[in-house]
Amino acid sequence: MKFTKQLLPLLRHCYAFILLCLLPVLANAQTSAPMVKGVIRDEKGAVLIGVNVIAIDVEKKTKSGTLSDEHGNFVFTKLPAGKYTFAFSLIGYEKKEYTGYTISQDSHITLAVKLPQEDKLLSQVVVVGYGTRKKEEITGAVNQAGKEVFQNRPITNVAQGLQGVIPNLNITFSDGRAGRGGNFNLRGTTSINGGGPLILIDGVEGDINMVNPEDVESVSVLKDAASAAIYGARAAFGVILVTTKKGANGKVNIHYSNSLGYSSPMGIPKVIKDPLAAATIQNEAYRGYAGTDSPDMLQVIDYLKQRQADPSLPALGIDVPNNKWIRGGNTDWYSEFFNDKQPFAKNFLSISGGNEKINYYISGGAQSQDGTFRVATDKYKRYNFRSRLEFQATDWLKVYTNSEYDNGKNDAPNNFVNGNFNAYRYLSLFANPYEVVKTPNGNWTQAGMLVFGSLVDGGREIQTRQIFRNTAGFKTNFFDNTLRINGDATLVQNQNRYERKARQLKYENVPGNVAAYSNQDFYYSSFDENIYSAINLYAEYERHLGKHNIDFLAGYNQEQSTAKWFYASGNNNISDNYGSLNLTTGEKKLGDDYNAWAIRGLFYRASYNFNRRYFVEANGRYDGTSRFPSGNRFGFFPSVSAGWLVSEENFFSVLKPTVNSLKLRASYGSLGNQQTGNYSYYSLMNVSTAGAVLDGTKQLVTYAPGLVARSLTWESARTLDFGMDMGLLNNRLEIGADWYNRQTINMLTKSKSLPAVLGTGEPRTNAADLSTKGWELSMKWKDELKVAGKPFGYNVAVVLADSRSSITRYDNPSKYLGDYYEGQRLGEIWGYVTEGFFQTDDEYKNHADQKKVSAIPYKVSGHPLAGDIKFKDIDNNGEINNGKNTYDDPGDMMVIGNTTPRYSYGVNLGANYSNFDLNVFFQGIGKKDFWPGSESGNFWGFYNRWNQPVYEHIYNNYWTPEHTDAYFPRLRAYQALNGGNALTVAQTRYLQNAAYLRLKNVSLGYTIPNRITKLAKIDRVRVYFSGQNLFTWTKLSKAFDPEAIGDDPDAAGNGNGFVYPLQRTYTFGLDINF
Repeated sequence: MKFTKQLLPLLRHCYAFILLCLLPVLANAQTSAPMVKGVIRDEKGAVLIGVNVIAIDVEKKTKSGTLSDEHGNFVFTKLPAGKYTFAFSLIGYEKKEYTGYTISQDSHITLAVKLPQEDKLLSQVVVVGYGTRKKEEITGAVNQAGKEVFQNRPITNVAQGLQGVIPNLNITFSDGRAGRGGNFNLRGTTSINGGGPLILIDGVEGDINMVNPEDVESVSVLKDAASAAIYGARAAFGVILVTTKKGANGKVNIHYSNSLGYSSPMGIPKVIKDPLAAATIQNEAYRGYAGTDSPDMLQVIDYLKQRQADPSLPALGIDVPNNKWIRGGNTDWYSEFFNDKQPFAKNFLSISGGNEKINYYISGGAQSQDGTFRVATDKYKRYNFRSRLEFQATDWLKVYTNSEYDNGKNDAPNNFVNGNFNAYRYLSLFANPYEVVKTPNGNWTQAGMLVFGSLVDGGREIQTRQIFRNTAGFKTNFFDNTLRINGDATLVQNQNRYERKARQLKYENVPGNVAAYSNQDFYYSSFDENIYSAINLYAEYERHLGKHNIDFLAGYNQEQSTAKWFYASGNNNISDNYGSLNLTTGEKKLGDDYNAWAIRGLFYRASYNFNRRYFVEANGRYDGTSRFPSGNRFGFFPSVSAGWLVSEENFFSVLKPTVNSLKLRASYGSLGNQQTGNYSYYSLMNVSTAGAVLDGTKQLVTYAPGLVARSLTWESARTLDFGMDMGLLNNRLEIGADWYNRQTINMLTKSKSLPAVLGTGEPRTNAADLSTKGWELSMKWKDELKVAGKPFGYNVAVVLADSRSSITRYDNPSKYLGDYYEGQRLGEIWGYVTEGFFQTDDEYKNHADQKKVSAIPYKVSGHPLAGDIKFKDIDNNGEINNGKNTYDDPGDMMVIGNTTPRYSYGVNLGANYSNFDLNVFFQGIGKKDFWPGSESGNFWGFYNRWNQPVYEHIYNNYWTPEHTDAYFPRLRAYQALNGGNALTVAQTRYLQNAAYLRLKNVSLGYTIPNRITKLAKIDRVRVYFSGQNLFTWTKLSKAFDPEAIGDDPDAAGNGNGFVYPLQRTYTFGLDINF
């Protein structure tokens, strides 16, 4: 709240100054007496708001513009004398021109204008590569989302708004940390080397996660080779085109939005809070492994019983003879760790408008959010500023600038104590209710230090990112707009600063002694800067010859990127409060890096349609990249597509009242993928310092370079696509469907194995192929009814998609399962079939030997006992094993699941009635398998390590002689630790179903009636309440969130699910338009 109060005065001053600068232009556009006026209506007589009206002086070739108001009225004042044509246009309606009007000094002309509706479905304007197209003209696989998907939702980035909206646009989030962006994928697996879609912001590459959602006008997704080919080498796996808002002719439009709310962490593990029950179960788990009780746990159990009898005893007792602590606490660690109400605030202000000479759009946004830690919490702040100005210099020349500044800062406690282990990992190790946070002397216990001390006393890390971006361009038109020549140049400066100050932790390890923990005390600072530049120059020629329509576009593109990185670190901080390399006394380290790449290309698009019924389009690009050897740098990537608007055929007329439009599409094309290292074709030598000392110093050592393949060249993605677009029942129902087959050819991978005597690994060559097949479906229904004499509007939108990928070529003749192999379905999980548990101690004698799948042997008995896992002997050889671990000899393993997300879907429901509006959005995955790894401590608990917490999903759900049908085996620790143990080998019993359905958003809004707001000279006021991530339906274990089951994206190695939790948010918002 304090942040909001500080920001608003600053924004008011900034925009007041901007308005002051623009007053002369605005005054010129808006002060005069009326001479020409009129009202604009549709075919049914309803007034039309926001119609673009242009008055054209036929002789002088000058233009004046305005917009119709909320009553459909428009007016021109002080038009110079002359002969005029008046042009009227509005998206979704046919254009009209009224000609032959002569204006003199005393003319007063009144026009009554009617605009018939176009076919709503076919007339939609869609942004495509280097231009726009009506939907009827599109022959490739293109989807578009409008600005409405980002409005009135508590989202901080564009990715959150797009998730589940466009079929086969797969967006995932690795965790819920504020400022974390989404990961984008189009149409499934792209390459074994990874790779995602090219993301362009107003035609130039940018970070979509830094764009303010309020600034977005539309997002187009180009999916197939035909629609993406014009972008060439960077677009092998699709293109996402973000178009931001711009000004329009008319009065000044001021828009302000504010949202305040709070968020709560989701998916927090639930542990049993009874300290005696937890200690007793952990001791049994230890006994199941070691055969004896844990002396430490027996002492804890005894002391807990003493405290039950005498509550006056302290939570932390002292074993005087041995001078050590006896734990007997009752701590709710997760409640103490996580803050369940974290405030956040968002503010946004934009000013737009213009006249026949200039239009402008200026905006600024700010947001702040407190993090999830209850102590020493993290804080995130972000600011966005955008300016877009267009100036009509002459009738044929328009120049423009598009500028952006983004700044994001994350200030967080040092979350890592030892190496990469984060605080969530330590919670899973020490969050036992009998543990105590601090000693009676006010010092940390070991558990308290590792969980809370690292946040409070361990130092902080600050990450700052800022982006400066500016585009300057021009647009020209000649010969009645049949020839258009456009160009632009962009410069982007992207800077990242990271600073981390780690302090050595201390704790009272034994009564009266404060010891230093083994973590290092250090300071680290890094700075990286990326300078990106792009130039586009292209021309488009368009002719209409009767029923023949021709459009040809050709252009040149050049992009270059240079990146520099520098870091410095030092040990032994001499100040607890300040971080600086100069304030460290230990060993100092320095390092830097530099890399660059460049690409140039020539592109074209040739389109032809006959009578707007038969459509053919060819796209192509000739690209060169710096990432390959000089002889292999250039490639030509063409595509062709065709469409047939069946609904315009005469024979279709009988169906036209029901099936209003039907278009069939087909496309095929090839795109190059150059997403490899910048210097992959160089043979690099590593230089370092030897560990041994020679002649009093450590000597420099140069290692033999690795092998490289001089034939390194493009991967190629070839896509065949068939699609259909349909509108039914007066276009109230829209259906779109696509099927595609993408072949990724010549993927970069290791070459054939070479003799070990070479002393180096195999070079990477173009030696693998991949096939991805999939389909996608979208359906929209929109209608309006009369309820109690008032219009009730409602809409339903559903998207559904699927894809599967297989390896079609790979050099692995033995089909070793530890590598890719020909015929492999990507995402396969090979594992064992679980038959249940041994129910007696002697049952193992009549079953196959299982020692090969238990790296930690059955320590007490030497064999499985009642309650242990029993695997199925598939090959009937008397031993449970993985054979040769090949496809042809997998032993007792088989494919038990697949990690590939299948059947991604989204459902959006909307309604509006009497100034109220309601939107409900669901998103989910229909099929996905997940195997919890050996360090998934939140799932395995004490089966991982005996002293890990007892989670509710395990409590009373493990095998005992009285509970033989339990989910988990008997209490035996360490069988889920490290690979090859009974619970760490993948198996059917604990394979998780990670499919889910999530209620992503519910928004309820109310627009204050115009008769009230106009009294305050306000055009529109809307208030709303919104909830995000409200409910989840899944069969996945409660130990995981289905959207965050991976590892920590900032520090791999913690284990599945140990990530910053996703957030459930509640928001109150306000939107005002002046």
